[in-house]
Amino acid sequence: MGIRLIAADLDGTLFDEKKQISGRNLEALGRAAAMGILFVTATGRIYEAIPRELKELPGARYAIVVNGSGIYDRERGELIHREEIPAKRAAELCRFMRQYHSMYDCYQNGKGYVNQYYYDRIDTFCRPEYRPMYRATRSAVESLEEQILRQGDVQKMQMFFTDGELRQRAMRELAEAFPDMAVTSSVPNNIEVNICAANKGNALRILCARLGIDLSQTIAFGDGGNDITMLQSAGTGVAMANACQEAKEAARAVTADNESDGVAVYLEKYVL
Repeated sequence: MGIRLIAADLDGTLFDEKKQISGRNLEALGRAAAMGILFVTATGRIYEAIPRELKELPGARYAIVVNGSGIYDRERGELIHREEIPAKRAAELCRFMRQYHSMYDCYQNGKGYVNQYYYDRIDTFCRPEYRPMYRATRSAVESLEEQILRQGDVQKMQMFFTDGELRQRAMRELAEAFPDMAVTSSVPNNIEVNICAANKGNALRILCARLGIDLSQTIAFGDGGNDITMLQSAGTGVAMANACQEAKEAARAVTADNESDGVAVYLEKYVL
């Protein structure tokens, strides 16, 4: 069966280290769309943080957002599927995260929130290439815990570290203390926490079932720990050369790195 859907992560996959998508990658996705192949962004970001040129690609009606906690339908302008952390459980995560020297925040109802204390220290905890996007997608609040309890369920909790060893320790301790949560990472200094049912692989399966597409007719590209379930679920999971070892082991193929247009390289050779 021919390919009917391409799903791709953004950071470390479609994007280079400057958080830009190359003309070659865009052209390849455009050529795929002209063949009737759907394109689905599968990202840890909220929908508003997806660049316009990807949202407006032909065939890009759907997006898997916030690590699979939601599936966004551009035509309807809403999430058509949700898998979220209950507000009380997210508040418990907030209290647990306080013990670490890290910046923590949440995505809730398609928006990002962070304590004012950490918003004022973005430059300390965020890598330079992420700072503009972070500031554009986060609102500072006096108390993140109170914000969560007031507004309801949470799509994702996230942490940023300056100490790599502390990050590794926090990943272990979070997984032990919250077995109902999926603890992953998408960039070298962060931790992302979603409810276990919220992952890119599960979202891909749900979307394909909704669209009547067999998983064997899908290709997925990724590089991080939060891409592993998607790489395993797709008919063909393709890891980037810069991917973490776990993502490479989950994939059926490895392409060039994100600085060398790895997505386009694979599509040009096997699909277009």
